[in-house]
Amino acid sequence: MTVEVPGPSPAELAGYVRVARDHREHERYHSVLKLEEAAAWRRDSNALKLLAARWSDSPAPERLDPAHGAVGCVDLNDPAVVATTGILFLEGDSEPAELIALRGRFEQAAERYQRLSGWLGEHMAAEWPRLRTLLTPALVEAARPRFRALTRTTEAANAYSLVARLLDSAVHTLNAQDLTPEGVRRAPAAAASMVLTASWFLDSAASSLAEAGAHLGLSDPDWSSFIALAETSGSLET
Repeated sequence: MTVEVPGPSPAELAGYVRVARDHREHERYHSVLKLEEAAAWRRDSNALKLLAARWSDSPAPERLDPAHGAVGCVDLNDPAVVATTGILFLEGDSEPAELIALRGRFEQAAERYQRLSGWLGEHMAAEWPRLRTLLTPALVEAARPRFRALTRTTEAANAYSLVARLLDSAVHTLNAQDLTPEGVRRAPAAAASMVLTASWFLDSAASSLAEAGAHLGLSDPDWSSFIALAETSGSLET
């Protein structure tokens, strides 16, 4: 049995076009933002890799007397990491403040992307049945690019949930390792393995986010095509 679905009213179609214009600009911004954020995560991940390599080949601890000021841990610090990220191990009982901040950033990012995934997924779930009104002979040409854009945004919502899980796993791995100087020196090879594993989680999160951002960028011509076709469909109020 064929069920004829009524098309949108001219006012509804005009609303679809206004939404499309706004979301095209919004996704132009976010497609770039996701790529930039993914690149920043890879830089942090590379710093962890350098630390892991340093600790794997680390000489016996060479402790310097910190009585006259903050003294760096010669066996734990990598000069390139210190110069580019500021992560500096100092003799004493404290974890580097930069590592604490790094872990905090990823913890916040995990929470943010989990919230974003839920919010975006909920809105996309409502869009799929709403936009079925475009699936009529008069509007089907416009419907195709609109549904392509909808598909990519739905994929982004799913990707953000995976990104959140990967970031959360990286944070958990870093939390499970004592990153004070004494904690690393107690078992440098094990500490290196833990930090390297956290780095892998970060790499995976960055790759997933970069792919989501790149896919969002591919929707730009689809948004524009939908707007143009909808406006010339003959059903749109002027």
